[in-house]
Amino acid sequence: MSQCLNPECLEVNPDKTQFCKQCGTKLLLVDRYRAIKILGKGGFGRTFLAVDELKPSKPRCVIKQFLPDVKSKKGIKKAAELFEREAMRLDELGKHVQIPELLAFFNQEERQYLIQEFIDGDDLAKELHNKGVFNEQQIRELLNDMLAVLKFVHSNNVIHRDIKPENIIRRKRDNKLVLVDFGAAKSTEGKDASKTGTIIGSVAYIVLGIL
Repeated sequence: MSQCLNPECLEVNPDKTQFCKQCGTKLLLVDRYRAIKILGKGGFGRTFLAVDELKPSKPRCVIKQFLPDVKSKKGIKKAAELFEREAMRLDELGKHVQIPELLAFFNQEERQYLIQEFIDGDDLAKELHNKGVFNEQQIRELLNDMLAVLKFVHSNNVIHRDIKPENIIRRKRDNKLVLVDFGAAKSTEGKDASKTGTIIGSVAYIVLGIL
């Protein structure tokens, strides 16, 4: 199937359809990425599971569509900055095995899109819900796995600022933990880390960010 990306439509079309049968929107992004289904919706927009149709194997990927849940011009501008910042941080962090790879960042039909590697697995929030709290050994393994990623992120002068179970996915193929959602990430290069700033992050895991 082929998911329409028009926020006012979201019609599900037959596979290989080029234009939405309901609204006429072009279904392929930059003649390459085809959305299959909606994965979720957050403050900055929708996330879709997609395929890369230019590659023979048609690998899966993730489309993030900028669609902020704010009304003011100031709020939209700030949301756009954070959305672009996520693309910049993913690009800066390169191809670390435990961070999703940035595949593309572009505008189409006056909307911003970010394309990134698809991580097949469940986040830790779902794992906790399904299996219950972790024992001491599991917590040690989790920390050892995640601290290596954070060391890499921090060595590149970036702080994530929204680390929580929902943003850590356990990849099925190798059981490795992958850190996702760099929308709130911030470069610390040239900054004084002792300065206070705007509060950033999810309420239950709030941290003090530097803006």
